Amino acid sequence: MTRAVQIAELGDQNVFTIDGDNNRVGIGSTLPTAKLDVGGVVVATAFTGDGSNLTGINLSYVPTAGIATYATTAGIATYATTAGIATNAQGLTGTPDISVTNITGVGATFSGDLNVTGTLTYEDVTNVDSIGIITARTGVRVTAGGLVVTAGISTLTDGIDASDLLKEKVNVTAGKLSDNTNIDLENGMIHLFTTTETTTSTPNIRYSSSESLDSKMSIGQSVVVTLITTAAAGAYSANITIDGGAVTENWVGGSAPSDGGTSGVDIHSFTIIKTASATFTVIANHSKTS
Repeated sequence: MTRAVQIAELGDQNVFTIDGDNNRVGIGSTLPTAKLDVGGVVVATAFTGDGSNLTGINLSYVPTAGIATYATTAGIATYATTAGIATNAQGLTGTPDISVTNITGVGATFSGDLNVTGTLTYEDVTNVDSIGIITARTGVRVTAGGLVVTAGISTLTDGIDASDLLKEKVNVTAGKLSDNTNIDLENGMIHLFTTTETTTSTPNIRYSSSESLDSKMSIGQSVVVTLITTAAAGAYSANITIDGGAVTENWVGGSAPSDGGTSGVDIHSFTIIKTASATFTVIANHSKTS
């Protein structure tokens, strides 16, 4: 049966209604349609339930464990925690994705990809794998592994900063060119032989013992190879081969060398231009320091 109990002589808003047939109660309201219908403020030490039908709530109390709720101007954003305090989650939405205006923290871990549609600013990144343009604010430092560019360099607006020193690898051989005629460019473009030469020689210029120079160059590309020998009058190189094949040298001055210097070093320089498959134009020069 249903009966009404008047709490105080303050008006109908304080009526305590009990519906014993349906196990419902109401305070300051008409006969409730739920188990509890309150027309005023409810104070409790805890609440249970998923809160899916709650609207227009603004709570300043956040428990140290359980559900942390923060009210927004358009609905409720709820974040469940197992421990700790969750606060200031205004603007946190998502089903299941989450969109947040701004995140500030001391660290983050992502098990999947991180997609950024704007500008990503960072410091001291270990690895960068980018499908777009990488802009470095104060410079790029390569500490190991070298810098590999497979598509060429199109624009250098301010030059290359190489710590004020542009260095090139030199292959130094403690022997004679005539005893070491294979010139492997994988070891450098400049080759120095420190033992006094004794005879003429025909250097064979290649990339390595397993890869030809032809396979490493495209048509229209060129390389410059410099051979420095410890001088002897009867020692010089009037011809070269490329990948083991003979080529025609175009000697600066009109003729190939016929002798070497008497002291110091002799310098042979070859500019090699690839004009077709396994076809090269060679500009050669011989200089003596004595």
